[in-house]
Amino acid sequence: MAVVLQTPLVIRDDDDLVRASAENPGYQFEREADGSIRVTPTSTNDGAKSTEALFQVATYAKKHGGKAYDSNTGFAIGPGKTVRSPDASWLSPQRIASLDDKHKVGFWPICPDVVIEVCSSSDDFKETILKTQSYIERGATYAVTINPETREVRQLGAPPPGLTLDFDAIIDA
Repeated sequence: MAVVLQTPLVIRDDDDLVRASAENPGYQFEREADGSIRVTPTSTNDGAKSTEALFQVATYAKKHGGKAYDSNTGFAIGPGKTVRSPDASWLSPQRIASLDDKHKVGFWPICPDVVIEVCSSSDDFKETILKTQSYIERGATYAVTINPETREVRQLGAPPPGLTLDFDAIIDA
C-alpha cells in the first residue's frame, strides 16, 4: 500500500516535488489535491513490469505519433495541485499540440490519453482502480489497471486505434 506523507516532508511547489523525487530514487512521488504527498516504492520485479508496459506504449508511439512517458513523469491533472505519475502513459500529437509553450514546462496541465497502472506489491488493487478511474474523469480515453499477483486486468474506455497491449507480457516481465 502507498504511504501518504503529511510531514516532515515539506513540498511547497513543483520544484520541491522534483527535488524530493530526485533525492529519493526508487520512490514515486505524487501530490494529491489537498497537498499531501503519496510515496510509492518500486521493487526490482515491479519495475520490470512497468518497464514492459512502457515499452509497449513507446512502440505504439513510434508507429502512431505522440509521446510515451514513464513513471518518473508527473502530470498536473487537477483538481487543485494534483500531480500524478502513471507507470506508463501516452499523449496524442493533437493533445500535445493543444498546449501552448507556457504550459510545456514543469508538470504539464494535461491528463494523458492512455494511462497504465501496474500494481506493485505495496499497492492496494482497489485503491489503484479508483486512481485509474480518476484518470478517465480527468480526460484519459483509455486507462488500465493490472494486478500481476492475481493476473486481473481492468480496462476503462477504449484504446486508440492500433494499440493492443500484451497483458501477459507485462504480468510475466
